[in-house]
Amino acid sequence: MFDQAIDLIIKSKNILVFTGAGISTKSGILDFRSENGLYKFISKNYDLPYPEAIFDISYFKKNPKPFFSIAEKMLEQHAEPTKCHKLISWLEENKQISLVVTQNIDMLHHSAGSKKVLECHGSFMTAHCLECKSAFSLNDYKQSVLDGLIPYCDCGGIIKPDITFFGERLPASFYGLLNDPPETDLVLILGTSLNVQPAAGFAVEMAGKVPSILVNMQSTPYDDTMTLVYNEDLEEFAEHVQNKLVTKT
Repeated sequence: MFDQAIDLIIKSKNILVFTGAGISTKSGILDFRSENGLYKFISKNYDLPYPEAIFDISYFKKNPKPFFSIAEKMLEQHAEPTKCHKLISWLEENKQISLVVTQNIDMLHHSAGSKKVLECHGSFMTAHCLECKSAFSLNDYKQSVLDGLIPYCDCGGIIKPDITFFGERLPASFYGLLNDPPETDLVLILGTSLNVQPAAGFAVEMAGKVPSILVNMQSTPYDDTMTLVYNEDLEEFAEHVQNKLVTKT
């Protein structure tokens, strides 16, 4: 079923990978917008004006408790990388990856061993005080979150993980990527509906310049612009492709 994709991957030495929430659902991490996704969970369990408020910087500054309640659940989950994460790491070991650009904040690409990762929506790995701007690592504030507390800086300001909220600019590294994209001979898009801008726009633009493969359970608005599209299970794709690549390389 995936033979054309395998042929493209074998020929490519500078693969730009773009991943979304769908790559991590088999790890037990909720995606955002599906029927059983995070926003549905928030709607049922939190008294918020709207589900997305949990990631809205204006709301967070007034009431950070809902976000840190969700963050506690995320950090205590001990999620493991999926076969898809491991395929990407294997391709990097095989010197075929130029960069992995992810919309995810779950840090699973790092857990799988990938080194060339740009988290365009940030992650829990670092944090800053909203008042004095002091920098913190995950280990500096993780225990407070796991204890059900809001982490505070010595100055009294809230320590906010460096996750991009609604109302905030994406990290400077992402805008650097827009201005100076890596050498790319294949775009591999995995587990995203390509609806969240501006990150999705970058992936679509790059896919218009070189061959592209899109794997996502649901169709996207950009399927017609891709070289190959598979509305299939990501884990089946990853397992099949890696097994074939191991025998052919």
